[in-house]
Amino acid sequence: MPDKKPMLTPVKREDFKENFSAGAHKGNVQPQEYFAPVIQQIKKLAVGNYFWFIADAVNGRSIYLGGMIEKIVAIPENEFLQHPPDLLFRRGHPEDMARMFAFTNHWISFFMGLSAERRQHVRPTMYIRMLNPEEEYKWVMVQYVDQILNDAGLIIYGLTLVTDISHIKNDGVAMMSILDTYDDSCQLFFCSDGVALPDTDKVLPKISQREIEVLRYLAVGYSSKQIASELKIAVKTIDNHRQNLLRKTNTKSSGELVAFGINMGYI
Repeated sequence: MPDKKPMLTPVKREDFKENFSAGAHKGNVQPQEYFAPVIQQIKKLAVGNYFWFIADAVNGRSIYLGGMIEKIVAIPENEFLQHPPDLLFRRGHPEDMARMFAFTNHWISFFMGLSAERRQHVRPTMYIRMLNPEEEYKWVMVQYVDQILNDAGLIIYGLTLVTDISHIKNDGVAMMSILDTYDDSCQLFFCSDGVALPDTDKVLPKISQREIEVLRYLAVGYSSKQIASELKIAVKTIDNHRQNLLRKTNTKSSGELVAFGINMGYI
């Protein structure tokens, strides 16, 4: 029998360790310049409407913003920038926010316990419901894409991406996945708060970093020829990667494969 996936306890807003880098020295780093290459990739590979923001973890506020925040969660840019993220939290489903705080606390502890080398290989993705401009709860994917650490190893700036995935996901419960490209593993986390949970005995397939790259391009509609051009490898190699992905995920089409990749945190 495979091991049970971890069950976390929901965390109230007042117990959320948001300012874990409070008092840290930030130095002269320029976060917008540092994150620029990653932001360009976001624009290229986003699987739906999205917005990104750079958070100042020391002072607990958002300092840069891009994308379509008003279209996704109906928050004006001027009310979001230079403020704590409370306005964004208030747009979240009440049940899912307690779970998101629990996931984030766990992620912070997990990440800070890793070596500098391993930190480069892990990335969390959270799936929660948020209110759209029509005041309907829709599923979004929240990814802590990248971070800047100071000399003491504390996170001082973080880049977060929020993507509307309601065209792919419309049910289930809030969860978090942690993708680790060091050993090609992906682990799921849920909250044990009395809500019916999906099968937590599911063994997720090991998907290589190259296969994940191919999957991300498939998710935005690239053909094998276009992916081969982007990655500078043969079209036949791309087709082989796609077939391997279909086999590993037990899916029958690119559409099913992309949905699996998004729902399980590989994208």
